[in-house]
Amino acid sequence: MISTSKAQGELRNKTNTTWRAYFKGRLDTSLPEHRDLLSTSDGTGGAFVPQEFQTGFIAQALKAYAPLADFSRTRISKNGRPVKTSTVDDRANGMTLYVEGSGATIPEVDPSYASSTTSTDLFTTGQIKYSIQLLEDSEWDLETHLSNLASIRYGRGLERILTRGTDFSGTATPNNAGLMNIATVATTTTSLSASIGWTDLVNTFDALDAAYLPKGIWQMTSKTRNALVEEKDGFGRPYFTPAPNMGGFDMLLGRPIVINQSLDQLTVANGIPVLFGSLFDGFEIVGSELSVRVLHEHYALTLEQAMIVSTRVGSTALAPGAIQALKLAAA
Repeated sequence: MISTSKAQGELRNKTNTTWRAYFKGRLDTSLPEHRDLLSTSDGTGGAFVPQEFQTGFIAQALKAYAPLADFSRTRISKNGRPVKTSTVDDRANGMTLYVEGSGATIPEVDPSYASSTTSTDLFTTGQIKYSIQLLEDSEWDLETHLSNLASIRYGRGLERILTRGTDFSGTATPNNAGLMNIATVATTTTSLSASIGWTDLVNTFDALDAAYLPKGIWQMTSKTRNALVEEKDGFGRPYFTPAPNMGGFDMLLGRPIVINQSLDQLTVANGIPVLFGSLFDGFEIVGSELSVRVLHEHYALTLEQAMIVSTRVGSTALAPGAIQALKLAAA
């Protein structure tokens, strides 16, 4: 029996070999077909997408650059097609007294249902162009190098899209409103120069319905978090509790702090530096599988090739009030 580590090593070697052959434009068609390769074709000549490449760099990118995606409701749509989402809100209903023998008619109390259709926008990491000479002369791990470049662009771009509803150049996206735009403003600081006070944080926490607290998280940039590290409440206690182990979450009012570098900094007048709420209950992400294409012929006259990574992403609000915002006052 082949050990797991040995089998994984063989799989990675096959993947790397295929990647190098593909980027050089000379696949060995005599090699047997393996499940670790998926193929699609289009007008540019097609693409081979190793599963290892996709699942590996997506997980790393989301963990390092877009951790908010780990706390959201995420659905994969085939080819990025629109997805219908249904919601129900029954928080206002409970039990009522019925007096035996009164003859009163039991009232009808129906839950509140709603539905919405989430469409997607097409995004790319741009072209990563390289010379054929460099490709032929180099002996580095091509898969690792290119996946690292693509994963960083993908993670940063996805975080910006989901948080602000814009791409990396600031262009608004039709089918991604952004967390900052759909969040309910819980409180506004009294003055910009005063930064964030303990009362501001408590009011933001209090504004969230208790039904959403079990999955509630704080979101802020690393600079905002660092600024709060030095702050104390009225009893002289630090605002937050440091994570007890590496890779854990710092806690604020009993809920974890998740770093989101796409939120506003504390120096932005009318900005939103802090979000608090349940992304799982209040936000849904719809995305397609990633597509990787290599342009073998487009730059042939300059003896170059290019790689393009693309995906389709859409997002929508699910439950009003499930995500609260702390807003800074005007300057």
